[in-house]
Amino acid sequence: MRKGIVIIYMDDLIIPAKDEDEGIEKLRRVFEVASKYGLEIKFKKCQFLRRKVEFLGHVVENGKVRPSVSKTIAVKKFPVPTTVKQVQSFLGLTGYFRKCIPAYSKIAKPLSDLIRSDNPFVFEQPQIEAFEKLKKLLTESPVLSIFQQGKTTELHTDASQQGYGAVLLQEAEDGKLHYVQYMSKKTTPAEEKYSSYELEVLAVVNALRKFRT
Repeated sequence: MRKGIVIIYMDDLIIPAKDEDEGIEKLRRVFEVASKYGLEIKFKKCQFLRRKVEFLGHVVENGKVRPSVSKTIAVKKFPVPTTVKQVQSFLGLTGYFRKCIPAYSKIAKPLSDLIRSDNPFVFEQPQIEAFEKLKKLLTESPVLSIFQQGKTTELHTDASQQGYGAVLLQEAEDGKLHYVQYMSKKTTPAEEKYSSYELEVLAVVNALRKFRT
């Protein structure tokens, strides 16, 4: 199947379309390929021509994507971690939606530092603040726009010795720039020694690599 027709993850797939006519045409092409190669489709598990769908923990609707309610509830109800394993679970849950959170790595650093074997487990004020801030940001239902080919696009980056980040924006129908995706990463011990110029270049290069995938 040609790239751009179907988004596939394991045995789940979604066929995005701008309107009903395009959706029907894409469905026809998918069915043709399935028939040609003997692929079976369980229609009881299918949803067709929906304006709103839940896919891989996200709700997709009207060109926007946001974390699903079930995921935000799970984040909201997550208890204060008392072990490294619980910290890892929380970071796994929130990290899945890091593209929705600006400066995720910087915010999560007090927590991610706890999972290092050379650090003692001390859950004090910095860790509590990071824990609560991540919960707040995700339970406020952050909304992103879906990337569209051909639209005016901007990449904004920022960097420091502690880490770097970027945000991809696109101009929408209202003429305003809307957030498409965030990216952030902690600097390595070697990168911490970079000059400010080198860090800014590092942020741009890694952001372009990330957003092109």
